[in-house]
Amino acid sequence: MSYKLNIAFFPIISLLALTYGINPALGAGYRATSMPAPAFADFRVDPDTGFKVWRLGGNGEEMGRKLPHPDGNGSITLLHAQHFYSRTPPSNRNETHVLSAGGQGKPYAALWRLEDKQLVAWVPAATPETHIQQRQLLWDKQADNVYWFTQGNSLIRATIDFTTHKTRTEVWDTFPDFDYVTFGFGEGNFSDDGKRLVLAGSAQDTKGIYIQPYEVSRKHALPRRKVAEHEEAFDWASTDPSGKYIVLAQYRPAEKTLVIPFEQAATATPRLILDDVKHSDFVLDPGGEPWLVYGNWRGLSAIRLADAKSRSVLPRKADPDQEPRAEDNASGHVARIPAMPGWALLSRSRDGSLLQVDISGQGETRYIGNSRHGRDPKEATNKQAAQRWGVTHEGEVTMYKREARAASSASGRYAFFVSDYHVYATPEGGYDPEPEPSRAYLNLIEITPRK
Repeated sequence: MSYKLNIAFFPIISLLALTYGINPALGAGYRATSMPAPAFADFRVDPDTGFKVWRLGGNGEEMGRKLPHPDGNGSITLLHAQHFYSRTPPSNRNETHVLSAGGQGKPYAALWRLEDKQLVAWVPAATPETHIQQRQLLWDKQADNVYWFTQGNSLIRATIDFTTHKTRTEVWDTFPDFDYVTFGFGEGNFSDDGKRLVLAGSAQDTKGIYIQPYEVSRKHALPRRKVAEHEEAFDWASTDPSGKYIVLAQYRPAEKTLVIPFEQAATATPRLILDDVKHSDFVLDPGGEPWLVYGNWRGLSAIRLADAKSRSVLPRKADPDQEPRAEDNASGHVARIPAMPGWALLSRSRDGSLLQVDISGQGETRYIGNSRHGRDPKEATNKQAAQRWGVTHEGEVTMYKREARAASSASGRYAFFVSDYHVYATPEGGYDPEPEPSRAYLNLIEITPRK
């Protein structure tokens, strides 16, 4: 494996690596080797890793030429070419197919076949008038050809025939007390056994936002809980993989991340685990205990849900009071790797790197690729130049679409991420967060197992 380093930093990085065993890919001055965007439905070999990088999602013209959209190729939206959030694995249980998010304002999602990386079908998603967070689709945890979505105040189960790609949908359950329901406001997921799920949405009487713990196979709604007065005050809710807990994040009256037992969600006193709201994911350690893993300008951290025990994951500090450095930044999305207990996939917005990380600190962090739209603020000549690229001096992203938002398949064999390959860069040296047409492609890395 080769790395391209800023020459000015090379002696320092080399000395640190020799002295402390630091991976150069995580240090200051790291730059990914330049690589053009892969052609749609084709791959390039990453010069830094040797892994194949495919581009599954394309723009409307590309995707429509490969498979015409039911409503016309002009109806293909940005979301059709992406997945939703890191916490939502885009691949199904046996890793044969991949789903995009539902197209914004369009009742379809793109379906790719992993064997040959081809766009094979447009499958049903929520109707155009539904809430934006109802663009999230979830693969079933038990059946390889079943996915779920929400529409209005109903939970919908969809079954795909992988031979014909015909899809049958059924209303699984309806929640009459809600005006609409979502999968935890777009960041929900099933427990690993597929039995538990947390829905969130607005009450029918418009008197607040509620979370709804739900046991899927029994079609049993547990007592619901009010979590906010209005949408802007609430961010997300989800159950952890064990199904023991619900974690929820709120913006007002104060930014907080809280945990409550799943079975007592309506009555239990929430326990504060984080004085912040961050993109994150749940990781089960080798003992089966769930942790919330998140990144910020101080690095990557993990909190055990059972007792709120916290640990620093990256960087590994001997002194917990040590001041963070700019290059420690781990801002970005975190995704669980289910078949690798204790491991997560990290998207670093600062330099675009994608890393497999052991939250125990025991395993060696592995660099697996780069979104190639990260921008180290040190490259900018001044603070204003850095901000034009949507990255603060601490490495925090201020332009959301630049995040790689990497997600892992269950086994860790595939990593999915979003990249614009710098098509949003402006001639003036800045970054356009809302270009026309928008492009943010869904990419796939085929990861070679460790030897």
